[in-house]
Amino acid sequence: MEDGKIGDFEPTGRKRKSYFIEEDCFPKVMDILRRVDRGTRLSEKDIVWLSTKGKEYYTIELREEYHRIEAEFYACEFKKSKDPWSAVNASSHYRKCGRAKIADSMLTAIALSKLKNSRLKSAVCTTHGGVRRDLREYDDALRLGDQAHRLTPKDFRPCTLLGAVNIEIGNYDLGQAWYKKAVELGASEKSVDDDLRSIFMRADKIKQEEMRNHLLRIDPVRYSWVRRKADKNRKNNQ
Repeated sequence: MEDGKIGDFEPTGRKRKSYFIEEDCFPKVMDILRRVDRGTRLSEKDIVWLSTKGKEYYTIELREEYHRIEAEFYACEFKKSKDPWSAVNASSHYRKCGRAKIADSMLTAIALSKLKNSRLKSAVCTTHGGVRRDLREYDDALRLGDQAHRLTPKDFRPCTLLGAVNIEIGNYDLGQAWYKKAVELGASEKSVDDDLRSIFMRADKIKQEEMRNHLLRIDPVRYSWVRRKADKNRKNNQ
């Protein structure tokens, strides 16, 4: 293997790609990849580095493996302690590595009626609602989001869940109202816009057109990126 190059190396066991690494980053990246390959948890400093200086090396595959390892760690903690917070943390990571069904089974096993802390109960409901959203069980996602909001009406997280689900099923005005409430309660506009961009990119062409019309009607400057996406798509189809 040459200095500054990773040849056919990924921490996932799948078919591997070759890519170059800057010489000063090479030891750090190799250390991270080897630890992930062994199933060792990365530190907070590792993730900060990967999100900043090393962001070009923070591949989709590496992100998924990081979240899988974290999910399995918290799942083991939940199995040992039965602490619902561990299940919430595990489920959040399982969602980010495409394992929503595992998270669903874990959260379904928690008896909500036995939880006394409203904040904890809301976190379980919000997280489970996000899992159900991933599984396209939208009625359940809305029910859980509404339950979470009633438990913690000053928490923006249930509002962002309800905003996202309503946008995805085509209730654009209602979804936008929930997102607006989320911002009023402390969510950043950037996080909301990132949500909307993610929903837009995953949607089919018909849904994208509906979302584009809706967003440009609300704020053509803030959501000008949907127009650029449309122009790009038209050029690609020519």
